[in-house]
Amino acid sequence: MYIVILILAWITPAAIAGALGWSGIWGSGSAFAEYLIPIPVAGGAFHVPSFVITAAIILVCRNATGTKIRFLPVLAFSALAAALSLMLEFDRLHAWFFTDYQPFGSPFRLDGNPLLLFIATDAFWVGAYALMKGFVPPARYWLALPLVPAAIIGLSVINYQTSGPIFKKGGPMYSGVRGEEIVMVYASENYDEKVFLNWVKQNSNFARPWLNVNTEHVAILFTNSMQVIKWRQYDQMTKDSTIATVCLYEEDRSIIPHDGYYDCFTDHPTVDQELATLIAKNSQDLGTDIDHWYARLLMCEGMDISDTTPTDIARLDVCRAMHRGYSRDVMRFIKKYGEDSDQVNFIKTKAISGGLTTE
Repeated sequence: MYIVILILAWITPAAIAGALGWSGIWGSGSAFAEYLIPIPVAGGAFHVPSFVITAAIILVCRNATGTKIRFLPVLAFSALAAALSLMLEFDRLHAWFFTDYQPFGSPFRLDGNPLLLFIATDAFWVGAYALMKGFVPPARYWLALPLVPAAIIGLSVINYQTSGPIFKKGGPMYSGVRGEEIVMVYASENYDEKVFLNWVKQNSNFARPWLNVNTEHVAILFTNSMQVIKWRQYDQMTKDSTIATVCLYEEDRSIIPHDGYYDCFTDHPTVDQELATLIAKNSQDLGTDIDHWYARLLMCEGMDISDTTPTDIARLDVCRAMHRGYSRDVMRFIKKYGEDSDQVNFIKTKAISGGLTTE
């Protein structure tokens, strides 16, 4: 009988993982086949340690006698309960307990942890084999079994409640303007400038416009609604549910926190917005291409475009391109309007005051 139990112990986690649709540890399509193969390049290799222990216990149990061995079923099923409890998606469970999050389906969901699955199924078969062998502890000892998952869940809740502010990153939302981005983050605490600013700075690669060629300005909105973050209901986020706003600007790499909701964009136009404003205010009626060229010149006045300044900053890139491409622009305008045209004379005159040369 023990041979059958050992075969079932090896097959069971593969069957469960396959039925649940898990993918293999190494990225294969199905975990079923991978968990059956006990070689280093397959997921079954991770089952070997717990299976060896299982086999050893079962072999010892074949001829075991004495009073202590009768407690084996309780110990085995306690290990099963512990492994299953540790497989719970605690982030999902905590969010359901302590926030407004309403998950789709049950808040109790197991994650795809193969090691815990191996331990759980092996513990089950050890307990089942022990019961088949007639090892039955007194009934009162079974009452301790529910304490195992209760203790694990309780400790996770205590840790969640005492570990400090909880932040959960959401996704980006397009503001409707090129170069602007809004990012949502859940926060469990009320506004504390030092706490929120430290969190942003510690996440050094998160929402940094100077690390994204498509973004100039970013607004990080911290909300007290986990439902908004989990369900990506960003359109339902209100000013009242916004705890804090942190603005990030690529031109000076500044990070500026604000209590509650704050508009990060109105006083900080993007390159496209600034050029549009300059074109509207300084139109020369010489053609849209001339107006656009002149707007770029005005925007770049006094800007340091030396090689020591950072790259991938939208304004600097536009101004560098203008200075380096001035000769090409002159030839383009001469070809289009003629060398003695008002357009060419205008850009040559303005280029002198702007420090542009054909060299």
